[in-house]
Amino acid sequence: MSEVKVDTISERTAANGVAVDGVTIKDSGLTIPSGGTLTVASGATIDASAGTATGFGGDNTPSWFVKLSTDFSCTTGSFHKVEFDTEVWDTDAAYDSTTNYRFTVPVGAGGKYLVTGGVRWPTTSANKAYYISFFKNGSEVLFGAYRFYSTNAAPVFTNTAILDLAASDYCEMYVVQNQGSTASLNSSYAYFSGFKLAGV
Repeated sequence: MSEVKVDTISERTAANGVAVDGVTIKDSGLTIPSGGTLTVASGATIDASAGTATGFGGDNTPSWFVKLSTDFSCTTGSFHKVEFDTEVWDTDAAYDSTTNYRFTVPVGAGGKYLVTGGVRWPTTSANKAYYISFFKNGSEVLFGAYRFYSTNAAPVFTNTAILDLAASDYCEMYVVQNQGSTASLNSSYAYFSGFKLAGV
């Protein structure tokens, strides 16, 4: 086995760097070839306190936030999937805002997701129940109920859940109201949002 000992290795052509077994060393950084791995030995530390570290620990995506373009009508006593048709953001183009009105987990993006939604109903009579329910793959997994005890006011309420979702699983938001007649969600207050949790 041969060993080369030098004090300095300089690039032959400015800005081209120096290649060592496929690893390129330049003034601007160190480049590992595609398929390669940078291994940090046990006991070693990566210290980015004097610089910027990117790409570590995830960034809470996929993420989406959708709302209604118009008020959404719901008959009394029945589950209604809310057809959120306006995307405020959708980082991975994973929310369908035109046909199925649901978020589908992209390939490679399975994990735990925080999902939340909110609605506002019109003025109602006393002692009526309202629900926000989250569905996973077409089945209810969590619902939140609200019973209104006053009159002449528009109830607003929200629901939040953490769902374990695998690739191709989909999530939707449903509502139920039992005020005895058809009611419409106010588009200015209705939303459905979520993001993948990092580190769990």
